[in-house]
Amino acid sequence: MKIAIIGTDTGVGKTHVTVMLAAGLRALGRQVWLHKPVACGDWDGCSADDGRRLRAMAGDGQDPATICPYEFPEPMSPHLAAALAGVQLTAEMFDAGLAQVQGPHDLLVEGAGGLLSPLTHDRLSFAELLPRWKLPAVLVTRPNLGTLNHTALTVRCARAVGIRLFGLVITTAEPVAASLAISSASAELAALTGLPVLATIPHHPPKTSQAELAHAVLRVAAAL
Repeated sequence: MKIAIIGTDTGVGKTHVTVMLAAGLRALGRQVWLHKPVACGDWDGCSADDGRRLRAMAGDGQDPATICPYEFPEPMSPHLAAALAGVQLTAEMFDAGLAQVQGPHDLLVEGAGGLLSPLTHDRLSFAELLPRWKLPAVLVTRPNLGTLNHTALTVRCARAVGIRLFGLVITTAEPVAASLAISSASAELAALTGLPVLATIPHHPPKTSQAELAHAVLRVAAAL
């Protein structure tokens, strides 16, 4: 299985979901490699936070250096963060990074920012790269007020460019107060998008959530 983990926005919980899914798949005995083409911000002097978190999950024979090949200090859109560091990112550079992680293992490719966040110097985004790579995707979104619009826009855009969506994962990346909007989000998002909700992940998920997420993604992948 090769799949992208995309999100409606920055900070929505893509890395958290990627790590959980990798752990869940490995618990089922599957080999998993990880890849995030570019990460920016939360700099520790040599790497970005998302890159560090994903490299901590390196396993199954993967070279950690292939997990996140491009990292930049500034917390901003990758094309701007790269330019500030004197780098011109191109689609071909990302193609080469992806080629390094191909193989018989499962592959989880995490996006950067939202679907239309510019990545390359000529402002290509995952909306152009995922169809180019023929990767289906899981969409990570929030339960917070505003999620119906953000999620519907992302789903509509993904479908318009030919990205096959497996379903939604709803995460509470930051604690939120209980409300009718929060409690109704899952049912409304499913009805609005026509996609299954694969998992609803609380702010502090139990460890069983990893296996549940992995089983849900595999079920959908097998059915498509």
